[in-house]
Amino acid sequence: MSKVNGPSGELGQIVLGPAAFSILRAEDEPWLESCFVPPPEFGRMAGPRSVIIFGEPGSGKTAIYRALQTRNRDINGKPLRLLVPWRPIPPSEEARPGLAWVKQLARRILDACAASLIHHLARYPEDYTNAPLWAQARLIWFIHRFTLGKAELRWGPLTESQHRGAPLIREILATPAPNILYEDASLEQVIAELVSALQPMGMKDIWVLTDGLEGWSEVAFERLVEGLRAFFSTLSLFGHKGLVYKLCLPAHIEPAISQAGGLARRRIESIHLRWDTFALRRLVERRLAFAFGQESFPLEQLCTAPGLLEWLEKVGGESPREWLDQVAVLAEHYAAHPDAGPIDEATWKQLRLSHPPRFYLDDKKCQVIVGGRKINLEELPEKAYEMLRYLYQRSGEVVSKSELYFRIYRGLDRVPRPADPDYEPPKRYLGLIDTNLWRLRKAIEPDPKNPILLITRRGLGVTLQVRW
Repeated sequence: MSKVNGPSGELGQIVLGPAAFSILRAEDEPWLESCFVPPPEFGRMAGPRSVIIFGEPGSGKTAIYRALQTRNRDINGKPLRLLVPWRPIPPSEEARPGLAWVKQLARRILDACAASLIHHLARYPEDYTNAPLWAQARLIWFIHRFTLGKAELRWGPLTESQHRGAPLIREILATPAPNILYEDASLEQVIAELVSALQPMGMKDIWVLTDGLEGWSEVAFERLVEGLRAFFSTLSLFGHKGLVYKLCLPAHIEPAISQAGGLARRRIESIHLRWDTFALRRLVERRLAFAFGQESFPLEQLCTAPGLLEWLEKVGGESPREWLDQVAVLAEHYAAHPDAGPIDEATWKQLRLSHPPRFYLDDKKCQVIVGGRKINLEELPEKAYEMLRYLYQRSGEVVSKSELYFRIYRGLDRVPRPADPDYEPPKRYLGLIDTNLWRLRKAIEPDPKNPILLITRRGLGVTLQVRW
């Protein structure tokens, strides 16, 4: 890591080099906004309507989640609207995800709004002090009324923090909450009062943002999906235009969610996150430019191999993470040889052999994931598929062709010796094994003529190179 002169000549721009390609997890890349490239439909995602953004792993959901927050701040980092991170939790095993559970979920959303509001006031106390008295009263009411638990205990640590607004937080917590609305006021009425108090502080509305729902157990996640369907079907949760939802959810739950009432009535829009080749190439080149401290960095400056772009399309699919992963090894080589110029085709083919795409076999779905591609294997002969599963279980090991034949085709628990009654000479089965290896390569290899996953070790056997 080093620093170079920025656009105005001052020292300070961080140059990460190939380290910019080493993590590929948006939540662990604090500099991501410097090289963020929006997907084709980002304008709709960042628009004034509530939206669910469905995306596959590695599709950039978290990068979008972060961009929606950073691009709603001024040049000093101050929010232009109340940005509310919210992570729904599954209903308990005893609870049914009906109206009662939805009301509980709505209560948690209001608590999240209170948390974001009080942290904002701790950082920007002048927003409160410059607001009219009627707005101040509503802010006090909202914080006291909708904080889950006792507000004095919940926000006590902020009163002892180094924030400029710590004295203000002490004042708010010590002030009795005025009666603004009756106890059973609707969510829409509550939000209307909060939005009216936010506007004098320069915040025009509320955005509730969600990401990171992949961590639940399978059973809990099923309950969560059922609960979210009930949530999206409750139109009152989307009744006030000042409360906007921006929810980044896993793609595989899209069918279960898409029939919910809120989506069916167009109160909340559904977008499946997709990337085209043009946007993915821009994303790679933008990160290369950031990594090496340049204004621009065309892909050809990195590598002159004529098949590179086609390779990235085939291996990376629509996944930004997999495109960047395939470029990572090139960026590392380029940085290690600064005077050598662009990488040539022969070197690129050697590098991709040492850095194959990620490989995962989903036996339940009879499917493999190679980089950013999902490949169904139902049409493979049964024994060819069993060979792949056997090799996958022994990833990285050299497996002889005789072992594949006798263990898979013959069902023996060992490879017999020439004197054993079950022995067969190689000339009887090598053609069969080679044919099925060819079928496997044709199915899973990005370039079957130049395999990088299923590798022959001359005189020894074959190896399935698996990188998680």
